[in-house]
Amino acid sequence: MNHTPRTRFTTAIAFLASLFITTCAFATDNYAYGADEYVTVARGLSPDGKFAITAHGGGEDGYDHFHIYLTDARTGKKIGPLEEISKILDTGAGSYAAKWSADSRKVTIVWRWSRHDPFLSITYRIEGRRAIPLTKAPVDSDALGSYWSANCSEDHPTPRRFGTPK
Repeated sequence: MNHTPRTRFTTAIAFLASLFITTCAFATDNYAYGADEYVTVARGLSPDGKFAITAHGGGEDGYDHFHIYLTDARTGKKIGPLEEISKILDTGAGSYAAKWSADSRKVTIVWRWSRHDPFLSITYRIEGRRAIPLTKAPVDSDALGSYWSANCSEDHPTPRRFGTPK
């Protein structure tokens, strides 16, 4: 094999590029939220425009008291935390994806909880102004991994922010 300086340089660049891509895939997405800032997750606005699924946390990386919330999309007021979403890796809103039913009566939240394990998901029924979990705990969902990847793996702008950024 001919190992010219150009071949070695090209090989080194290819190796560094693959290392960078692998590192990015396993990176943690964190966000420092403002005190009253709630950021809508990917696809978080309900089709009827009444609700939003938002993220909020405190501290430098957003881990302090981090929650995903059901929020009134018209007023920006949080309705309540989705307590079942407690096993987390990321605090950035763009790392959570909502999949709403066409009638806005159900929403499935998909997120990753580990760099190496499957995604978790949980479905809620929206009744009045409450999110009622349809299962007792989040479930591993490889099937929804592709949905998460399509909506969270690239830099999509958040559809809506409520409150004041830090």
